[in-house]
Amino acid sequence: MPKILFFIGLLFFASACSNVLSKSSEDRAILVTSSMVSVQTTKLSDVGTSSEDGAAVSPAPLFAKSTSAGLIAQNSLFLDELTKDTWTYLSSDWATTNYLPWSWRSDTLTGGDFANTAEIGLYALSWLAAYDMGELWSPTWGETEAEVTAVLNQLRAWQTGSQTDQPHGPNAYNNSVFYQWYWISWTPPVVGDNTGLNQLVPSIDNAWLALSLITIREYAEANNHVTLAQKADAILSDMDFTLWYNDTTHLFYWGDIQNPAGGVVADIYSNENRIINFTARALGQLSAEEFQMSLAALKQDPGTYNSITVEKVSWDGSYFTYTSPALFIREMASSYGTNTIIPATLAQIAYAAEKGYEAWGFSDSYDVEERGYVQQGAPPTAGGIAETVPGLVTPHAAALALITPSASVAITNLQTISSTYPSAYNDMYGFMDSVMTKPGDADYGKSSYRFTALAQEWIFLSLANYRSGFIWDYLYRDDGVFQAHAEMYGSVVYLPVILK
Repeated sequence: MPKILFFIGLLFFASACSNVLSKSSEDRAILVTSSMVSVQTTKLSDVGTSSEDGAAVSPAPLFAKSTSAGLIAQNSLFLDELTKDTWTYLSSDWATTNYLPWSWRSDTLTGGDFANTAEIGLYALSWLAAYDMGELWSPTWGETEAEVTAVLNQLRAWQTGSQTDQPHGPNAYNNSVFYQWYWISWTPPVVGDNTGLNQLVPSIDNAWLALSLITIREYAEANNHVTLAQKADAILSDMDFTLWYNDTTHLFYWGDIQNPAGGVVADIYSNENRIINFTARALGQLSAEEFQMSLAALKQDPGTYNSITVEKVSWDGSYFTYTSPALFIREMASSYGTNTIIPATLAQIAYAAEKGYEAWGFSDSYDVEERGYVQQGAPPTAGGIAETVPGLVTPHAAALALITPSASVAITNLQTISSTYPSAYNDMYGFMDSVMTKPGDADYGKSSYRFTALAQEWIFLSLANYRSGFIWDYLYRDDGVFQAHAEMYGSVVYLPVILK
C-alpha cells in the first residue's frame, strides 16, 4: 500500500511543477542585467516572470494542491493537527528552560539540556510564526513578545559580555558571533566548557541565527514593534561573517574550536553552507564582486540517479542541505529550485520506492531508540555515502518538501509515517526524530526516543511557509536580502513581500 501512495503522489507532483505561490497583492521585482541591478515595486497583476530572452510570461503559484475536495479537507485536518502538536512541543515547559530550547528531549533518556546557536534563532522565529497563524492555540502577542524578547536579551548579554557569569570564558567569540553549544539549565545559561565541540565557532549556525534575526527585525518593523526590532538589529550589527572568510580562496570556513578561520572549508554549493555567503552579502559584509567570487568558488557538480539529474549535488544527498536554506532564500523561484531542489526531491522518492521502503525522507537525524546522530541521504551525491542506516527516515525531510512543488506528495508521506508506525507520532508533541521503514529489518517500525529542537523547528517553519509564505514575506522586506537574491540568481524574479 505505501508504494501505491508514492505513485499517487507523483501524479500530484507532475501537475504541480509549473505552479508558483503568490500571497500578497504587491510584489517586488528583481531585475538583473549584465551591468546593473535595479529593484522596483510593482502590482502583482502587472508582472510575470521572464524567459531567458527577456519575454514576459505569466506568474503561476509555486505549488498546487489537489483539487479533490475530500482530499483537500483530509490534508488540511492532518496539517492543522501536525502544526498544533509541533507547536505544543516547541512552546512547552518540558522542552525549554530559561526561554531556550533543549536540543533534544526524551521520555526515556536523560540529557539534551543544551542549545545550539541555530536552534535558538529558529526557536525565537517560531514564536512569531505561531502568533501570525492566528489559531485558537496560537500564543497571544504578550506571550510572544515576552518570549522573543527574552531570547534576544540573552543573546545580547552573551554577545556584549554584560552577563558577568562566564565560568567557561566569554559567552560569545570576540563580542561578535556565537559558539556551538550553550548549557541552558545553568542560571543564567552559559557557553559549555572548552571540551568537545562546545566552543567551536560555527559559521553555518551563526548564519541560521542571522537570517532568523533579520526576519524577526523585519516582522517587528512591519508591525510597529520598535523595541523588538532594535534588539534584533543590535545583535545583527555586531555579527561579523568575515571572521570565517578567506579572501584568497574566496571560501568560508566551517569554524573550529575558538577559531572561526579553522576547520574544513565550506566548498560545496548544495551543502547548506551557501547561506553563509548569502547572509554575509545581505549584511553588506561582502562586496558584490567578492560575493560573486565566493559563489563561483563553490563546487557545483551535477549528479544523476535513476535518470533524474540534480544539477548541483550535495556531498551526501542529505535532504536538509538542499531545502533548509530555501526556508529563507526564495530558491524555489529560481533555476536552483527547478534544476536542483525539485530533482533532488524526486530522487529521494524514487530511491525509497526502488529500495522497497515504506516512506521517504533521507536527512541527518538520530537513529532509532537511544542511538546517536547519523548522516543520512539519498543519491545522487558529490562523493559521500548516501545512507549510513538503510531505511532510516526522518519526518522533517518530508516537511521541508512542503515548500516545493511536491507538497501533496510530502503530505501523503507524512500521513503514511504517522499512520504506519505508531511509535513515530506522539499525540501531544508530533513526530519523533526518525523511524525505520525498511521491511524485514530488525529495527523495522522502531522510532527514535528523541524529539529534537531543530527537526521540530524545521517542521513548524515549513508549515508556516506552506500556509502563508511567512518567512519569505518578512525576510525579503530587507534591502540587503533583496539585493543578495538578485545577485545570486541573476534573473528576473518576482517575490511576494510585506512591503515597507
